[in-house]
Amino acid sequence: MISLGVYNQPTLYERLWEQENFHIEVIKALTDVATLSKFDLLLINLSGLEEEKYFYFLKKLRKLDKPKVIFLSETFSFELVKKLMFYGTYDCLTLPLNIPDLLTLLTNAYTDLKREKRRKRKREAYEIQSIRASLAYDLLHGNTKNAKEIWERSQLANLSLIPNTVLLLRIDHFSKLVENKGELWKNSLREEVLQAINYCNLQDVSLKVLVNEQKYALLLSLPVQLEEEKYKVLATEYAEKIREEINKQTNYTVTIGIGNYYEDARNLHLSYQESEYAQTYRLFQAENSIIHIEDLDYFETPEYDKYKNKIQEMTNKFLLGDVTAVHAIWKEIYRSVATHSHFQPEEFRLQVLDLLFSLSKSAMQNGANPKHIMPLQIKHAKELHEIESLTEIDTWIKAIVHEYSAYVHEGHNEQVLKSVQEVLQFVEEHYDEDIGLETIADRVDLSPNYLSAIFKQTTGRSYIDYLTELRMKKAKEKLQDLSLTVYEIAEAIGYSSSQYFSRVFKKHIGMTPSAYRNSVLSIKK
Repeated sequence: MISLGVYNQPTLYERLWEQENFHIEVIKALTDVATLSKFDLLLINLSGLEEEKYFYFLKKLRKLDKPKVIFLSETFSFELVKKLMFYGTYDCLTLPLNIPDLLTLLTNAYTDLKREKRRKRKREAYEIQSIRASLAYDLLHGNTKNAKEIWERSQLANLSLIPNTVLLLRIDHFSKLVENKGELWKNSLREEVLQAINYCNLQDVSLKVLVNEQKYALLLSLPVQLEEEKYKVLATEYAEKIREEINKQTNYTVTIGIGNYYEDARNLHLSYQESEYAQTYRLFQAENSIIHIEDLDYFETPEYDKYKNKIQEMTNKFLLGDVTAVHAIWKEIYRSVATHSHFQPEEFRLQVLDLLFSLSKSAMQNGANPKHIMPLQIKHAKELHEIESLTEIDTWIKAIVHEYSAYVHEGHNEQVLKSVQEVLQFVEEHYDEDIGLETIADRVDLSPNYLSAIFKQTTGRSYIDYLTELRMKKAKEKLQDLSLTVYEIAEAIGYSSSQYFSRVFKKHIGMTPSAYRNSVLSIKK
């Protein structure tokens, strides 16, 4: 229904009053601007009005942003129209009027009025939202210490009470929920949660602000309580209502950390810090938890050195390749932390990060390729930052031990093959020298026992057998050269004694060097 006021045009009133969608009233005077502002549209006949009077009226009306004014007159000068438009007149119409055209104009004017109102409301809402967000951030981070300034900004933000308690809400498993998703998906997820919070319609939640991509800070204005402990009860009740509504309206769970009540808003940043700290204890609790700072014994700390020693023992076992012992030690650490109510979450994360680096170092020392391990170490360190529960850390550590063990095994095989190949190449070039197992082990920087084991594992023969077979092969080639004596051949293939050479040759070939030479000559003849 369009509210229309008509001044100094009685015949027009009579012609319009039966029109649908219009509520029409006759205006008797233009002096009471406040009363006239109730109309959506005004039709004013300028006949008999002093110019000074209606311009004064326009100036007063302009400040109210309502209604739309249409002036009527038998004639309008260009200068007058220009001046009227400058002061916010919607249109100027000459008499007599065409009623259908007038109705169209009035409808358009009303449409424009509604559009302007919507824009104004949006602009005002945005301004209020900006003021509230700015105030919330300053309170959360302790950026304002002037009580009068806080009060004035609270009034600008349309807050009836100043905030005194902080709830920090985190969307559980946010990183997994938005994995490989775009910003629109993230925004949609957050909007679902925010709508559920708003649906609670809790009057004491004065400000809501997104502090990072997965956390909302809710600033409560709790009413004054006679007993101090009532603040905790009241804040927890609000947190439970919010959690319940989010669980009901979305498929998500949330963890809510609650800080203490602070009467002086200049100290609200302490409540925020407490809510952040409380929320870190999500690591030791199930998802969808509510954690109040007063429920934590955060002033008591366990013996961290004991856990550092266990981590060192764990990495030592990994270095020795004893994966079973690695898992057993980790199980002991996990159980101890899970049942220890005083363990600080961030300290434990640092301990686990130290374990990751130690395992990475041990894996590389054990033969794993650094090109594989170093990128994995960076990747897993980022994963640790996103892990939310102790159970997830348990699964994560076990997977890393398995993964690193596989790379050690792969790297070990590559290193073994490389070492054996180096030995074979060296022996091929130096078989005529005194190259015992210890000599060749020094050459490839391995212990004699370890070299002996991997050489046999790779070639199927012991090092001595391989060297002897190679020398016998070279001996048979040289025995075909009649210019060389058996003694010279023995020296040429690394034997200082021709007699010892003859015994070894007969043992492997089945005849003495001389008999082998004669048999070869007889075949050639």
